[in-house]
Amino acid sequence: MDLVKREDSVCTALADMENTKKMSEALMRTPHYAKLGQEGIYAIVAKAKSIGMDPVEALNGGLYFVQGKVGMSAEAMAARMRSAGHSITKDPKSTSTNCILNGKRGDNADTWQVSFSVEDAKRAGIYNERGPWGKYPQMMCYNRAISMLYRQLTPDLSKGIGYGLDELKEISEPESKIHPINLDEAEVKEVVKTISSEQSAELLTILENCEPEYIKKLWATLSKPPISIQNISLLPEDLFDRIKTAALNNQKVVDPEEVKDLEDQFEQAMEAV
Repeated sequence: MDLVKREDSVCTALADMENTKKMSEALMRTPHYAKLGQEGIYAIVAKAKSIGMDPVEALNGGLYFVQGKVGMSAEAMAARMRSAGHSITKDPKSTSTNCILNGKRGDNADTWQVSFSVEDAKRAGIYNERGPWGKYPQMMCYNRAISMLYRQLTPDLSKGIGYGLDELKEISEPESKIHPINLDEAEVKEVVKTISSEQSAELLTILENCEPEYIKKLWATLSKPPISIQNISLLPEDLFDRIKTAALNNQKVVDPEEVKDLEDQFEQAMEAV
């Protein structure tokens, strides 16, 4: 009997993997999702299903895919904690440059407090006056604090997916960016600067209206050396203008019938999940 159950379990898992693969292939035909790449779509959908998260919610900003790793948005973390009956409150001592969060589990009343400040970001070497940390310090401090609380208070919910987009970028930095101490300063290569969150959003909006074939060719180029990126937010800043110009030249006129066909394919794919 146990052998039969195991065989059924294996068959179910294989069928689920095949359905997820078909869904990924269908979504690759839509510019909005094609930017994730088939690998990214598959990873996000599979991970979402493993933690009981709606795949559509995950694909539309709930989960991220960066350099082969899946992360979660701050909003999704907070939503999952609250839907599970746990509470999150912002401490009155919080400021615009320091976020203090208090969490309490709904099942056993365990409590936990975390904090993250601009000073913490500076000590970690992630603060950039011209980037999101300089422009939106309160939001960035909250994002870091909520991910810490999510991982530390509710590891049963995070299941290894408790890092935000910026944290995943740091985790995914190649070792070549670490300066060897035996090299002279003149020999150390300059760290590649990636595009800002505003530039990333602008480029993604443009790509949504590009021809699918162009998007496939673009990702085929960006995913190979010397660029080797899996997420548009990791695009080197010096390539932004070139990619933006090319993308604008490859935008298409949207055909309502084509959009309807793609929506139908998406709904069929979702029904199979």
